[in-house]
Amino acid sequence: MKSVLAVVVLLLGLSGSGRADQVANACVTCHQREVLPITLGHSFDDWRGSAHGRGGVGCEKCHGGDPSASDAAAAHKGVLPADQADSLVNPRHLAATCGACHARERDVYVDTVHARGVQSEGRGATCFTCHGAMATSLPSPNELGARCAACHKKPLQAEAALAVLATAKTQLRRTQQAVDGTRTTNPTWHPTGVERFHALEREYSAIQVEWHHFKMTTVLKQSGDVLKLAKSLADDAAIMSRRPPQ
Repeated sequence: MKSVLAVVVLLLGLSGSGRADQVANACVTCHQREVLPITLGHSFDDWRGSAHGRGGVGCEKCHGGDPSASDAAAAHKGVLPADQADSLVNPRHLAATCGACHARERDVYVDTVHARGVQSEGRGATCFTCHGAMATSLPSPNELGARCAACHKKPLQAEAALAVLATAKTQLRRTQQAVDGTRTTNPTWHPTGVERFHALEREYSAIQVEWHHFKMTTVLKQSGDVLKLAKSLADDAAIMSRRPPQ
């Protein structure tokens, strides 16, 4: 089956308590025996190691089919290669398929020049362009530049925006650790730090959605603002850790 699964994942990652080996359906039972990626267009291990596999999102969520069927023909009913017009993972349907779970990103993306190009001409950036297939990868700034360069001459703005966004993500993790540390060193200030941190998380989440509108200038500026505020909060947390509670 030559098919493509691409779902936009928040730069902060998809959380979930499920595990790939706990998904009880015929898709997993059968396809975990596959060892050669060429037989499916990708390997089962790609899925198992992905956020979707860890979160218990099965094959049928994007490819269709009947995960309760034991007969191969019944299990694959409606499952079509990505190059067929009616396939759920055809470029023209991909945003809707991914958007079943990632509605915010879909709602922003469908109004972009890329989405309109895909619908009118079958050409343009889709979820798969940036995130790959079922492994749901997040490109590095250089990788993103190479992918954008397929159509754009010098996509430097996209590389810069992603680089700052990724740096802000790393700083948020460090800031969270600093704020968590005040739980015992300054419990009076700790709730204030937590509130400020959650506000930054919400801002970062909004920027992730805005990314899918491809407004790189906006993403670059807002990511830089979050980065500065996160550093400032981490500094405040360090000071408060050394200051006796009032």
